[in-house]
Amino acid sequence: MKNIRPYFLPNFYGLRSEDPETFLFEFEIICRSYGYLFKTQKLRLFLATLKDRALKWFMSLRTNSIRSWNDMQNIFIEKYKYHDLKEEIFRMNQKEDESLEDLIERFMCNVKREKHHHLGSNPLKTILLTRIRDIWIDLLDLISSSFSLNHHM
Repeated sequence: MKNIRPYFLPNFYGLRSEDPETFLFEFEIICRSYGYLFKTQKLRLFLATLKDRALKWFMSLRTNSIRSWNDMQNIFIEKYKYHDLKEEIFRMNQKEDESLEDLIERFMCNVKREKHHHLGSNPLKTILLTRIRDIWIDLLDLISSSFSLNHHM
């Protein structure tokens, strides 16, 4: 077991944009790569990953409310897995330096993560189109009109 430098650890701040399951997965990878294989080791190390809001939440827990690594994972996910993040999908916009492909990947990840795939493909397409920057919409219109011209010839 090697010592893990604090800057190698992922950090969790308790923000709505953070996914606790992804965070725990990354934490698990770091633990394994440094030989922290026992649940008691992970439990002790976990506290060092929490920052700001998440650390305040953890410190406010009742004494002995967490007795195992499984308890910690379950309580952590229950606290930070936002069950109704519809607004996250509706608020997301394509970043200035983000490719269309990256936006679609991020959008689909949020749809799957938040279980909005029940909305159907047409509403999801409409939502996605409203998230794309205007410059990309213009390009898509140009490509679409080019295809329709070629198709009619």
